[in-house]
Formats: sequence, structure tokens, C-alpha cells
Amino acid sequence: MKKIIVMLGTPLSGKKTHSKLLSEKLGYKYFSLNEVVAEEVKNKTKIGLILEKYSNTTTKAPDEYAIMLMKEYIINLKENGAVFYNFPQSVVQAKALDIFLFSRKNNKAIAIYLNTNPSVAIKRMSEENKKSFRDIMSEYDKKGRLISDYYAANRLEFDTANSIDVVSEQIIKKI
Repeated sequence: MKKIIVMLGTPLSGKKTHSKLLSEKLGYKYFSLNEVVAEEVKNKTKIGLILEKYSNTTTKAPDEYAIMLMKEYIINLKENGAVFYNFPQSVVQAKALDIFLFSRKNNKAIAIYLNTNPSVAIKRMSEENKKSFRDIMSEYDKKGRLISDYYAANRLEFDTANSIDVVSEQIIKKI
């Protein structure tokens, strides 16, 4: 049975950093939806050619394509687990992940929620970041919070005010 960890959290909470670190420490595969999509587009796969059409528009690709990539990824997973960064990107995708894991007799995904105080998040913003913190939080409130709420009943929550190493060890101890 494969363990799937879904990394969630507030903006600038270190989701990508912790996803990669957990993957390394646990010997799990790292799954970044954006990186998988970029690879599919680069390799001009059937789904890559479809997704390429969306990359030059403001229209979001339908959930079904991300779901197909997730399923293929899990089916081909050789490691004991995977850490998902940037997936799910909608409640529809989160539900599809749960249904797919159930169909494969797997446990539900382990949801890790990284919480960062807004003042800490603002300090983490790069100078060249063109979006205001208000815009970033608005985007999170529109979709990120819905996904987080979907997992609320069984998610593990961590405050990222501590160092990366401390938070990483806390997460590993809990899972």
C-alpha cells in the first residue's frame, strides 16, 4: 500500500520546500503537477499537446487532465509513497484522488497543512514578486482554502514559524 502525502498551506508557507525535503527523507517520489505538465508538454505527449493549448491562455485546463496525470503517476509509482505538491488544485481533484486511492485499496491521502503567520509570509516574499500579498491571499482564499477545508477533518497542521529542519522533523514524527 502506497502512502500519498498532499502538501497544503497558506501562501509562502514552504510547501514546495517541505515537499521536496519530505520526499528525500522518506524515500518517496516528489510529484509537482506543474513540473509533470511541463514534462508532458516538452515531450509532446498526447496529453502534453492538449495542455500546451491552455498554457498560453488565462483559461485553466479542465480538472480531468490533472486527474489523469495523477492516476498515471500513482499507477507507475515504484517507491513506497509520494509527496504531492501543487496537487490537488481543486476540490474536484481532491475527491478524485480519494476515490482513486480507495479503488486501489489505499488509505486516504495524508494531508499536511503548513500555516504561516502573514507577517512571516510577507518577509519571505521576494523583491521581484510582482503580486501584492493581498492578491496572493485572495487567490488562496478562492481555491486553496476550499481544498484545505476539504481535508480539515484529517489533516495534520504545522506552524512554519520554526526553522525548516524543525518543521520537517515535526512532520515526520506525526506521519
